[in-house]
Amino acid sequence: MAILLVLLRKEIKGHWRSYRLLGIVAVFFFFGAMTPLLLHYLPVLLPSQDLSVVLPKFTAPDVLTEYLDSVGQVGLIVAILMAMGAVSGEREKGTAAMLLCKPVNRGMFVLSKLLALGKIFFLGVVVGGLACYFYTLVLFGSVDFASFALANLVAVLYLLLCLSVTLAYSTMLKSQLAAGALSLVSLIGLAAFSAIPFIKDYSPGALISWSKSIAVGGSPSGEGWGALAVGLAVVALSLAMSWRSFNKAEI
Repeated sequence: MAILLVLLRKEIKGHWRSYRLLGIVAVFFFFGAMTPLLLHYLPVLLPSQDLSVVLPKFTAPDVLTEYLDSVGQVGLIVAILMAMGAVSGEREKGTAAMLLCKPVNRGMFVLSKLLALGKIFFLGVVVGGLACYFYTLVLFGSVDFASFALANLVAVLYLLLCLSVTLAYSTMLKSQLAAGALSLVSLIGLAAFSAIPFIKDYSPGALISWSKSIAVGGSPSGEGWGALAVGLAVVALSLAMSWRSFNKAEI
């Protein structure tokens, strides 16, 4: 456990010094702040002479669901970009070999990567969620903070799934681009399962839809628990595959 904490601090310091931590937080803050601002001022931004465009009157639930959609879509891309070189990039540079010459367990090495990225994405979603909540409260009226916080937590679990899948490919492949491409295909495939009626309630891709229903409905319905269980299983399986693959890999 002590070694894991040392590795975790090393990872977070590395993300801080390379400005990746600030970049991730800034992305989520941008979408958290801009979503309510854009929906509120959209009628002003569009030309009033264009009568062919009829805008609906946006409400607080519209803002929350739009923001959570952005977290799912943009967060997926950012997660792939951040995790696709987490292991393969260090193997290319030789830093992984230098670190593993010390008494460091390879499994702890991989786990520290996932935990560090998970903490950073959690921080990003917290910052983005607070920005969205504040501007929505000011511009659109009251928002149930507890429900919105729970919805953001479900969104974080979805992003953790994206990180774990990408990390698995990063340990199995030496090319960062290949790891990123296969991760994107795999995650889009998982999301596509949510369109199939008889398995949609168990598709991890349905987690964002569940988070939106929580934000709007106020309490978690039963339809999302299957997706949550499968999502956690995918995270555990991806971590186990990363562990096994990296243990067999030549550094």
